Amino acid sequence: MAIAAKPASRFTGERLGISLVFFLAGLWYASWVGRLSVIGDVFDFSSSGLGAFLACLTAGSLVGLSVAPMLIRRFSIRNLLLYLPLALAIGLLLMGLSISTFVEPILAYVVLLGSGIIFGTLDVAMNVYGGGVERRQGHSILPSLHGFFSLGTLLGAGAATATISLQWPSLWHFSVISLIIAALAVWSTTLVADETPTPAPTPVTEESWSSNAASGRYTRYTLLLLGLMVAGLSFTEGAANDWLAVATNTGHGFSHSLGALVFTLFVAAMTLGRFTGGQIVDRLGSVRALLLMGGIGLFGVALFIAGDSAWSIGMGALFWGLGSSLGFPVGMSIAASHSKHLGPRAVSIVSGFGYGAMLSGPPLIGLLGDHIGILPALWLPALVMLGSLLLTPIVGKPARREAKKVIPAAEPGP
Repeated sequence: MAIAAKPASRFTGERLGISLVFFLAGLWYASWVGRLSVIGDVFDFSSSGLGAFLACLTAGSLVGLSVAPMLIRRFSIRNLLLYLPLALAIGLLLMGLSISTFVEPILAYVVLLGSGIIFGTLDVAMNVYGGGVERRQGHSILPSLHGFFSLGTLLGAGAATATISLQWPSLWHFSVISLIIAALAVWSTTLVADETPTPAPTPVTEESWSSNAASGRYTRYTLLLLGLMVAGLSFTEGAANDWLAVATNTGHGFSHSLGALVFTLFVAAMTLGRFTGGQIVDRLGSVRALLLMGGIGLFGVALFIAGDSAWSIGMGALFWGLGSSLGFPVGMSIAASHSKHLGPRAVSIVSGFGYGAMLSGPPLIGLLGDHIGILPALWLPALVMLGSLLLTPIVGKPARREAKKVIPAAEPGP
């Protein structure tokens, strides 16, 4: 049965509100990631030291992902979408103080750990709410919501490039970004609903990967395969987020400002891929779309590593970003489409796989980079991405079989 359309104004306000949350999350993330090479210089981190620093975000995010379903059940999601971003803004200010004023790495470690907990919780909350908006609108919007996240990272990376070139202290930069995040958080809560609305049922089709089974071994198996696939694609994305600027500087020998620019190019390609991802998936299907984009991403990784000019390195970052754009949002869309009581838990599980790989990969690359160099270490995400792409067609098969079993039960008998 088709989903009854609701007034366009409600869709517009609700979708805008959650889009702002995705945007501010990306802005927060890229604002400090874009300054990683500067942070490494200030604290005199080695590659493994910088990896250990990033591990604080990993550990915190995994804690946040695990507690998020419980918090969503206990508190108004509108409050979560307000107070979690405000807490991120405060953490960014403290990060700036640790870098520019106190020059104290221990404080930076603690702040990043706490910010990771907040960020992981916010990720589940905004994806669950976004999944509900997607089902009420009756068409795919989660890739575009993640496009707003990428747009936030694009502007955050651009701001990092500009402020590094202008020799702004990190505290000045982070203070401005914190005010913007706080303002966007307040604005978004005027548009989202007080609680997560009950999602409308979504018809299951043979193209859908989602299993609408309420429980059982089949659903757990589907989520496991989905989580592993998302993990592989997210590993490659996370490696670029945290190491592109550093590898451009310490690996290829270019300036900090060019490193920030290369990261900006990567994020720009991610943004483009996510805003156009819905049309690509609708035209090719999820499996073919991910295989196509993944192939482009593998080429980009190789070009970035082997490139010996600013032009080839920049083009490698562009292809790397485009090829990495769809893995995480498509996975979140599938997870969020589970039945109501599984929705937050499914998103939490798949997010755990995705963020676990995205955030634990960079510390591993840093450790490997200390032994073989940062550029050779970047072949690891290429291998992981290849494994994920080999898994992608297998993940598509169970859902199609599930769909064939579910569809007849939803249609009238003879």
